[in-house]
Amino acid sequence: MTDSWTLTETPCAFNRRLGTDALFTLGNGYMGCRGFFEEEQEGVEGLGGIYMAGVFGKGALKAWKGMHRELVNTPNVFWLSIKVDGESVQVRPRRISGYLRTLDMRGGTMARSFTWKGSGGARIRLEFERFVSAANLHLAGQCLRITPLDGPARIEVVAGIDASVRQHNMVTTLPHPIQPGRQHLETRFSRDGMIETRVATLPRGVRIAEGQEVRMLGPNGPVAGKPVAFPCRVAERFVFTCPRNVTAQMTKLVHFFTSRDGNAMALLRKSMKKGMDYDSLLSAHRRAWASRWKMADIEIEGAPDDQRALRFNLFQLMQACPEHDSRVSLGARGLSGEMHEGSVFWDNEIFKLPFFTFTRPNATRSMLRFRHRTLPEARRHARDLWFEGAMYAWKSGDDGVEETEMGVGAYYAIHIVADIAYALRQYWEATGDNDFMARYGAEILIETARFWQSRIHYDPIRKTHNILAVRGPNEYDVIVNNNCYTNMMARENIRYALEAIVLMKKRYPAAWRRLSVRLKLDAREPAAWRRSARGLLVCRDRKSGLYLEDDMYLHRVPFDMKRGKTDGRRVIDGNLPYEAMAHYQITKQSDVITMMNLLPWMFTTGQMRAAYAFYEPKTVHDSSLSYAPHAVMAARLGMKKEAYRYFRDCAYLDIADIQLNTISGLHFANLGGTWQAVIQGFAGLYQHGNILRMAPHLPRVWKALRFRVCYRGAILRVEMRGHNTAVTLERPGAEPSVLMIGGRRIRLGRKDESATA
Repeated sequence: MTDSWTLTETPCAFNRRLGTDALFTLGNGYMGCRGFFEEEQEGVEGLGGIYMAGVFGKGALKAWKGMHRELVNTPNVFWLSIKVDGESVQVRPRRISGYLRTLDMRGGTMARSFTWKGSGGARIRLEFERFVSAANLHLAGQCLRITPLDGPARIEVVAGIDASVRQHNMVTTLPHPIQPGRQHLETRFSRDGMIETRVATLPRGVRIAEGQEVRMLGPNGPVAGKPVAFPCRVAERFVFTCPRNVTAQMTKLVHFFTSRDGNAMALLRKSMKKGMDYDSLLSAHRRAWASRWKMADIEIEGAPDDQRALRFNLFQLMQACPEHDSRVSLGARGLSGEMHEGSVFWDNEIFKLPFFTFTRPNATRSMLRFRHRTLPEARRHARDLWFEGAMYAWKSGDDGVEETEMGVGAYYAIHIVADIAYALRQYWEATGDNDFMARYGAEILIETARFWQSRIHYDPIRKTHNILAVRGPNEYDVIVNNNCYTNMMARENIRYALEAIVLMKKRYPAAWRRLSVRLKLDAREPAAWRRSARGLLVCRDRKSGLYLEDDMYLHRVPFDMKRGKTDGRRVIDGNLPYEAMAHYQITKQSDVITMMNLLPWMFTTGQMRAAYAFYEPKTVHDSSLSYAPHAVMAARLGMKKEAYRYFRDCAYLDIADIQLNTISGLHFANLGGTWQAVIQGFAGLYQHGNILRMAPHLPRVWKALRFRVCYRGAILRVEMRGHNTAVTLERPGAEPSVLMIGGRRIRLGRKDESATA
């Protein structure tokens, strides 16, 4: 590692190459490309790894209803074959030296270089560079430089697009699948530097059209290429002799479209006629990244390793966001791997969206519109299970259908319904986007409130309203009653719906009349919701006042934490079967603590401290979702040493492969959680009642913290140093920004206006 803007790998990690490919992923929200070696196409189990948002195929697993989808491994647009004096260049021990792979997070590029020694002893220096354009969703670039070091060499480069890629766990309509893995793409058209394939896992699969423009500059000027015929590839071959210490350079532009965009081949031909060049596209790409970083960057003074890790997490989060397309959202592993099949879970709203809400609110708006687009399916899902309103899928593809495989019990994890409502409300409070609330938000809130009303059961004996047979964030509580997180968030969901109705009636009466008629909203319904919410049971220990995960948590057997994680595996994998977890006081990931982080204004410091002291020793952190809430809570409680430890677990989770599965893709909820640990934890930021609150709790190793937030149209630049906070209004919003820093109330209304507390 050289500076805080680059992630480097040297020497080559031959024994864990596949695991590091995910770290060097590049993307733009439309396409994600793992950092595989283009001259070897190894990637994940020989699969390479290039994925496109919304491009799914039929998976081999059985879902409860509908089709279980898999994120499709699309053609390898960076495919290369390199020969020197007739010998293929491959990365092997004792054959290479000076290896370096670099992820430039400031400019959004990946570079790789090494010196290769042929069987005769001659050395060749090779340098690779690629980018996936942040300025144009349908373009990527690749550059190769070759320099003979010991004498002249005959160079042969074949550059192409390879559609013969494979994929495990996917069915196919092709007659003879290739093993291991499956041939899931059918080549339909290939010529003139363009290729069209069809996802052959569906009768009418998505079509992918891709094209390349390759230029080779040899020692004597441009080198003419010749097309090479392959069954499933489009490629161009260049052959020339290069003198000693002279560098030959190949540049390649890749254009890509899918049938989700329209006529993919027609769009491709139009794009390839524009006559673009590598250097200008790379410059535009870097300018786009400079613009992104201006708002999103967080500066840490005094800890360069923490700075680098934080920027890595933010970089990967930003480049995977499909802000351009509300038909899709941000999957659990983004576009960096195939684990979780590109599906969207609750962690999208709770862990990822806060970063975008306060730095790039249009991205949040787009991903919340995805939930509105899938609202019809959420309604059908509720009806299928004999409930009212809308029940969002635990594991959702692009159409909102529940895709969780049989036997997992996703139908108990219903807190996702309230999680979506919470994120929607947070976005509205942070932006003041009444238009969104009127067009999309109010409908979601009303339909989810209806779901909770049908899910809440009145117990005439205890005279309480209950939510039975659920699974909260602690997934080791297999099925419980009155999960504290679920009940509290459901209550908030209902409150948000009631407030949305008031807003609509007051500001958008005509739209409200149309909506209420379309939803057939009975005037008596809101009153019933209010009664249910007021009576909803929230479990607390009568003696201590401790908030309990559920109504049976204290009745379970204490778990001996010394028996867990014996060989680096999760508790569930190494010690106990899943069903046995319900017997013990053991928490997979933060549950009550997450709830308190989301609703901090509802709890006293003493209640938070008691909950943290009770649950932290019982939490095994078998999920990447667990470290961030603990970091936030510990920071807010002034437990700086413990907060910093959990922050580092977040920040380095993928870089250090803490959970031993980064090979399958990056943990995007944790990427967002790292932002939460810093901004919501160490900076103490949260919003409530149209007031933005901050309170510094910086780790001792950090001298200062600087960041920007977008709040109700304003841009605020914040600097925290020790116990002092300085806020500058860089861009005013429509209304003055009201801040609470420590115990001081501040009102900023004019550009460049500053306040210090």
